[in-house]
Amino acid sequence: MKLTKEDLNKLIADEVAKHAPAFDMEEVKKAIDEKVAELKKPNGDKVVTGDDGDGSDPKGGFYNFAEFAQAVAKAEKNPRNIDKRLVALEAKAAGAGLTELVDSEGGFLIPTEFRAQLLKLAEEKSNLMARCMDVPMTVNSINLPYIKGVDRSGGYIHGAIKLYWIAEEAVKDETKPKFGQVTLTLHELAGFAYTSNQILEDSPISLEPLLTDCFSDAFAWTMDNVLLNGTGAGQPMGILVAPCLIGITKETGQAADTIVFENIVKMESRLLPASEKNAIYLANKNTFPQLATMKIAVGTGGVPVYLPAGGASGKPYKTLMGRPLIFTEHCQKLGDKGDIYLADFSQYLLGQKKGRGIKADTSMHLKFDYDQMAFRFTFRVDGQPWLPSAVTPRYATSDTLSPFVTLNART
Repeated sequence: MKLTKEDLNKLIADEVAKHAPAFDMEEVKKAIDEKVAELKKPNGDKVVTGDDGDGSDPKGGFYNFAEFAQAVAKAEKNPRNIDKRLVALEAKAAGAGLTELVDSEGGFLIPTEFRAQLLKLAEEKSNLMARCMDVPMTVNSINLPYIKGVDRSGGYIHGAIKLYWIAEEAVKDETKPKFGQVTLTLHELAGFAYTSNQILEDSPISLEPLLTDCFSDAFAWTMDNVLLNGTGAGQPMGILVAPCLIGITKETGQAADTIVFENIVKMESRLLPASEKNAIYLANKNTFPQLATMKIAVGTGGVPVYLPAGGASGKPYKTLMGRPLIFTEHCQKLGDKGDIYLADFSQYLLGQKKGRGIKADTSMHLKFDYDQMAFRFTFRVDGQPWLPSAVTPRYATSDTLSPFVTLNART
């Protein structure tokens, strides 16, 4: 355990108070040295948890994630001399009936606070997760009710509610809403991150950012991909295969693998009005040449619509139609359906196991021949768009609306 300046000052003050008025500097120094040694001793009789050893410390008694990983590495090499803080974590898991969290080949449960930290970092790095509607789940599967209101062509709202202008004393027709259900069933995302035993032993300063970056980068990258491209079978449903996704047909005579300004205008025209506030554009980076050269036709020429006023001398905008434009490798390649999206992820339900976060443990055996430590992590999650289909508006019924719009293939 690392002592702060405040901790040391308190120790000195306590010992001075004990020995006053018969002040003996040697006695005070000896007492302080004994207390410091006790606090720093990782394998002593007392497990230092930062909370009087009652096991409730969310860090499990470790100063940071790097210190925990180093203790695990040492335990793997010398199982007879395991840090008592790791033993306390294992006992806590077993006592809670969660022995499956402990790897059969020498793994240890990562403390709660560090797991929460990894998940927070992953969400901050992800372009999409924080934009979704979070649905905490206490059970493996839940049914979420929604009001069926996707067809408004007959003047109905919320499925079957309709208001009438009636004459005095006329009979009033009864109407009521219709409901449907969206089912979320948790799926398990699992992955590995590796680090060399050398860095575990020799570089505690480098270890902390390395481990957190390994975990959070892998998790954020995978989640962004599945939110766009997930099949919905054993994993969340990506918007590419969602029933409510609207695909805009290419313009007459439009060349293959191109994006023209008319495509963007038509995408905007099909966005659900309720999504105006939260919608963003997502695009593959290889669409940039097309976006940068889009023009509005003026006579026989055209005017650029994406580049700044200074043309190529200015920094390209990171917006499109006033909305944020995020380039991501998870969009499909130029010319394929899904190379560019207009999307409102507040209309995407992301279910996560409540209070669980990332489950993780460690093993040196998987990559033993490479002298690497393996960190395994799993996360239970499911997701899908809330709407079961695109919305048919009151008028212009052929032009359905949705929170998720893309371009169809241009071949």
